[in-house]
Amino acid sequence: MGCLMGLGAFVLFFLSDYNDWRLSRRELSGCFPAGGALLAAGTALEIRRGAPFVSGWLRWPLAGLAALFAALLIYTLFFALPVDASYTRPGEKRPACTTGVYALCRHPGVLWFTGLYICLWLALGLPLWEAAVYSGLNVLLVVFEDRCVFPARLEGYGAYQAATPFLLPNRRSIRAYRKVI
Repeated sequence: MGCLMGLGAFVLFFLSDYNDWRLSRRELSGCFPAGGALLAAGTALEIRRGAPFVSGWLRWPLAGLAALFAALLIYTLFFALPVDASYTRPGEKRPACTTGVYALCRHPGVLWFTGLYICLWLALGLPLWEAAVYSGLNVLLVVFEDRCVFPARLEGYGAYQAATPFLLPNRRSIRAYRKVI
């Protein structure tokens, strides 16, 4: 049941982005938060059924690292971006966010999401295949965003793509990030 909820969450994430790109319907603006809630609930259900990969004292630092990745993901999606413009006004043009964590790479949330799900597998028993599938779907989602949605909706996104790496920070992007912190 939990894995179906997680897969349904990604359907909602894709629908949210498609809505921003092509449909611009306000009544679909709740797809992203609903997807987040569905993914969190499905993940919690799956963790309750699984057995951790790592046992003993090492589970606790890994669980702490999972909490750190979750905090970074929440910060990146809801505090580093203007939430109102990003999630409640589909189809409207808005400036690309190029500072803060978005100076590191264009989709830093993927790094935090993948780290979170690896830690959930290791420390709390999330099935490895689910961590891998959700992380893979997240990469597909940001490819869709990077190729279709954001160039159409974010002003200056082409220049941002040329200047900032897609997923993995490099020396130049790390220096750009350090300049703003």
